[in-house]
Amino acid sequence: MDAAAMQRLFIGVSFYNASLSLFRRRNDEAANIREASVAIASRARTQRAVVAAMLALVSVAWMTRPAAAQGPNRSGGNGGDAIRCSSGKPEIAIIACTHIIEDRREDDEYRAIALRNRAFRYQQFGDFDAAIADYTTALTRPEPHDMQAKTHLNRGLMHFRKGEDAEALADYNQAVILDPKLASAYINRAGVFSKSGEDDRAIADLDQAVRLNPEDAAIYLSRASIYAHRGDYERAIADDTKAIELSPANALAWRARGLALRAMGDNAKAAADAAEAVRLQPEIADAHLDLGLSLQGNGAASQALAEFDKAIKLHPLDAHLLKARGDSYLAKGDAERAIADFSRAIDLDAKMITAYIDRGAAYLGKSDWDLAIADFTSAIALDPNQYAAYLDRGQALGAKRERERAIADFTHAIRMRPEAVVAYRQRAFWRQASGDSQGAIDDYSQAIKLNPQDAEAFRGRGHAHLSRHENDAAIADLTAAIALNPNDALAYSFRGSAYLAKKDRKRADLDDAAALRLNPKVH
Repeated sequence: MDAAAMQRLFIGVSFYNASLSLFRRRNDEAANIREASVAIASRARTQRAVVAAMLALVSVAWMTRPAAAQGPNRSGGNGGDAIRCSSGKPEIAIIACTHIIEDRREDDEYRAIALRNRAFRYQQFGDFDAAIADYTTALTRPEPHDMQAKTHLNRGLMHFRKGEDAEALADYNQAVILDPKLASAYINRAGVFSKSGEDDRAIADLDQAVRLNPEDAAIYLSRASIYAHRGDYERAIADDTKAIELSPANALAWRARGLALRAMGDNAKAAADAAEAVRLQPEIADAHLDLGLSLQGNGAASQALAEFDKAIKLHPLDAHLLKARGDSYLAKGDAERAIADFSRAIDLDAKMITAYIDRGAAYLGKSDWDLAIADFTSAIALDPNQYAAYLDRGQALGAKRERERAIADFTHAIRMRPEAVVAYRQRAFWRQASGDSQGAIDDYSQAIKLNPQDAEAFRGRGHAHLSRHENDAAIADLTAAIALNPNDALAYSFRGSAYLAKKDRKRADLDDAAALRLNPKVH
């Protein structure tokens, strides 16, 4: 076998192996991204990416419910208003409460109750500024500490919903001071801490909330979400399990535990939990999504697709569900259907970066280099920090023999993830193909340093040494590659060439025979 033919074969097989590795990696990453973006509190997910999304804390906000209807005093005449203020529809209650508040004949106590009730009704109505104004006015009155604490708590919730976290935190702090036994104050303050990434402080507050109210499943579920976000899945599972014990009909708790189990690699138990969540809430698309992801992780691809189909039937315009089904099709090797789902997802959400990346991967598998490059480029335009997009685009550019651009993309990928073995290995390959054998050796060496079990890196470095006529070094590396992967026909073929260059015909013939037996196309 001549050197040129050997090089062509090496390029083809190496790229093929790298592509398979890419698709395996892609499906794992896609699942991780989905998990990372699941919002435990109010929805199964916020967005699949990211992987950078954090698991949301379940915020259990204590709201001052309207006080029981109060009759007018002897001077006032607001009997009907009193009833409507406490039990009417928000828009009707607001008018009734306002009548009482503005009626100077009413006792101050009744007017104060009406003020708090109106604040609550504004809260229900979504008029957070008006609610804050009424809660603020209520706080000017002398009230027992426990009532003041609850008013601070409600006002804090309004600030939190407006995105005014500092003001919310100040109110929650005051609520805790006024009533140290008000569990909801700790829970809501934990929400602020969690949002700002202060997980330790959030957990400390939820610990206190558990001590105050150990029978509240939502508190355990909230704390579990923070543990899961931190990667402490064992504690997350323990808290989710407690939540299930306290509230076995809570589908969210089953889903949350299933997510944590899947993150730990226990797809069988994760699927069982997800199935229970679906039984409890069959009308929730995200429950079917969770079950589909668990089934997919357990190797039940057809069943997973069936669950994704059910989820999409419930929410046909949900881009994330389409993206999940596309990932499943991609994992099965059905590139056409995967591309169709990714394309629909992009039509619905033109900023869904992972859909561009995964559609690009599907095009990569079809050898549609230009379409793949276009999708990876779109992903990079949306977020220049997308490691996978640079890595994959580099492979597509390399396949088009645009070596310098490919090397540049692998270099970008390495800057973002200096520990990424595959990026070093890919850059090494194209450096070698460009004639930079020393650069290739350096990159393969770094890949081996990062992963001493990387057979492809040993084979690549051995080939680079062979091209430099460094036959002993080549034989050493290729022998290591064969020890790690005894079925690597190329490694035998390259080592046979190195033995032949050393005029060791016997060993060369043995290696050639082994290569031929493993892959007849080698010769």
